[in-house]
Amino acid sequence: MNWYLVWIIAFLLLLLGISVWSSKKVHTADDYVMADFSLGFFPICGSVIATVTGSAALIGGAGKGFEMGISYFITGIGFVSFTIVSMLVMGPAIRRLRLYTVPELFTRRFGKLAALLPAIIIGFLYMTPTFGMQLVGMGSILASITQVPVVWGIALGFLVTTAFTLVGGMPSVAWTDAIQTVVILAGVVLTLVLGLSHVGGAAAVVESTPKHLLTFGSIGPMELFNWFLIFGPFYLVWQTTWQRLTAAKSQRVGISAVVTGFIISGVIGLLAIFIGIAAVQEFPADTAPDLIYTSFITEVFPGSIGGLFMVSLLAALLTGATSFLLSGAINVSKDIYQGWFNPTADDQRILRVSRLSVGAMSVLGLGIALWIKDIIAIYQVALSFTASALVMPVLAAMFWERATKSGVIASMVGALVVSLGWQAAGQPFGLHEIGPGLATSAIVLVVVSLMTRHSDDETVTAYYYAFRNEPRSEKVRTPEGSLARTET
Repeated sequence: MNWYLVWIIAFLLLLLGISVWSSKKVHTADDYVMADFSLGFFPICGSVIATVTGSAALIGGAGKGFEMGISYFITGIGFVSFTIVSMLVMGPAIRRLRLYTVPELFTRRFGKLAALLPAIIIGFLYMTPTFGMQLVGMGSILASITQVPVVWGIALGFLVTTAFTLVGGMPSVAWTDAIQTVVILAGVVLTLVLGLSHVGGAAAVVESTPKHLLTFGSIGPMELFNWFLIFGPFYLVWQTTWQRLTAAKSQRVGISAVVTGFIISGVIGLLAIFIGIAAVQEFPADTAPDLIYTSFITEVFPGSIGGLFMVSLLAALLTGATSFLLSGAINVSKDIYQGWFNPTADDQRILRVSRLSVGAMSVLGLGIALWIKDIIAIYQVALSFTASALVMPVLAAMFWERATKSGVIASMVGALVVSLGWQAAGQPFGLHEIGPGLATSAIVLVVVSLMTRHSDDETVTAYYYAFRNEPRSEKVRTPEGSLARTET
């Protein structure tokens, strides 16, 4: 009996049941994309953990632990610290604005034109490639436990995640994420504990592992700085976090659940790195990094136990894929379709467009998955260019009233051009392109804003200070004249 397939089929049937049950709650677009703003601590926290600990954290993290060792944990320090700061500082403003997406902040503060580029960047440059990244992970899992080629595994993952997201929307994503979090935690912890025992124990691993893998900073200060930049600033503008905060039933629940979820995610990422270090004792140095996690499970454990651990990995990949699809679909339906093509679209039309967007983005993600097989390479590109273009404009919307539409648009374009040019030049001085991109974005934003005037469709404010100084019941008027809900 192939226990791997037994566990995985049972897991998929469970998720299918939850998805069908959740679909009965989806009657409006808000139900589909935001669970009608009613999620509690457990589904929010679980959804954050399950989404963050996808293929980059587990498959990629174990592979980098195998290659780089403990130094790779600089990425965990980056995304956890930036998320905690952003939630504690900007979280109340994000929550009170009731933002569906990051581009919606641009629309309210700088006008509709300024939001178009962020919507394209997030929907297609970040969400779609990262969905494809999860498909690569699923293909690797199926290839490691069956005779199915990786390409067919990717195709099967595409079908399952697309159907799951189309049917249930945010209610099914959030609750299945919460359930999968338990499976992910159990799988990672048991894989590490039993894996260490298999290779001779922690003491034997410390004794026989090359010292540079156990020395934080052995990769050098520039590489540490690069990895911190790649995984740090981006999480100030990670749309998935903003959406989970907005979907929570209260501000306190949302912020506490997100912060808790990221701290636990950082711990899971560290455990994945340790799994990669333990695997050094088991596999030759030329083993492909993306195969370390799955190969370690299949080599070390019998199918009856390994199947459960493989399910934990599949859980992480599936939940990441569904979250990225749903999040990107909101950009297409709300920011692009409703914002530019049909501003008067009713709720049912937005719901249909959201589901059509899920289907279209999943097909694009499938193409990316079939084209690029390196998980961390995909994620680096998605994070780098998104952060370079969006971090400074978002900070300006929150903290700098003098920022103008012209300054923000010039800032985003300049950051993308410099980042692409820096990458094409081979990263001079060993500095990753996100550094010059962020610097260019900041300089251009300030200079152009000081040289230009506010446009008529701007809301001239700094939201952080506006909400800090106003009563909690105050409502913020958008450029179109509608009122943003601000209950906390």
